[in-house]
Amino acid sequence: MPRVCPVCGCRLEENEIAMCTACLIKLPVCHERGPEIFDLRSAVSNAGSPCGLARAWFHYDPSSPYAELIRTAKYRDMPSLAFELGRLFALDLKREPIQSTEAGLMHISDIDVLMPMPMHRFKRIKRGYNQAEEIARGMSEALSIPVADNLVAVKPHRTQTRLSYRRRTANLLGTMEVRDAHELRGMNIALVDDIITTGSSMTEAVVSLSWAMPHINSVSFLALGLTRKKN
Repeated sequence: MPRVCPVCGCRLEENEIAMCTACLIKLPVCHERGPEIFDLRSAVSNAGSPCGLARAWFHYDPSSPYAELIRTAKYRDMPSLAFELGRLFALDLKREPIQSTEAGLMHISDIDVLMPMPMHRFKRIKRGYNQAEEIARGMSEALSIPVADNLVAVKPHRTQTRLSYRRRTANLLGTMEVRDAHELRGMNIALVDDIITTGSSMTEAVVSLSWAMPHINSVSFLALGLTRKKN
């Protein structure tokens, strides 16, 4: 089968991987920065460490053709697409200037470890891979920053897609824990996911990190997609 662009459906050239060049040029890049671009008020207020970078690669609209990038990487057995999207996102981050954050002046090169949002083993067996982990691995290749597996999902939860913020938060309560927390002491950690919608998953991750290792230097939030959807 020929390789096709997930956005427009045209056949990809040999040197085109994630999407065709025309769609990459027209990607609705997100230029906003800081935790306020996501609904991360709860995550930041519950963090035991200052907020570092908070960045998204592009604006995610479920009705846009670009939403197919996430859907294909997530649901259509395309971990290689998630990897390549993460790599391209990281290359854009490398070109950005140093930013002022709650943790002080930071650049993506200041991150010590990339931490993908975890997926429970039952869901991983069903899907075959964790798309957030593949995104982090792609970023790792571009940035030479290791990917950590300290954050794990210890309890399955129902899908978050149609839940309100309050129900999402309750749905995720107690689903994550941190293992070998001492390895993270004094580090600048970046949580990595495909999309941040309400910030409930990131909040649970931050709470788990704060309880397990309060002496983390900073926590950053990185996602491929930014959605302004409010429930």
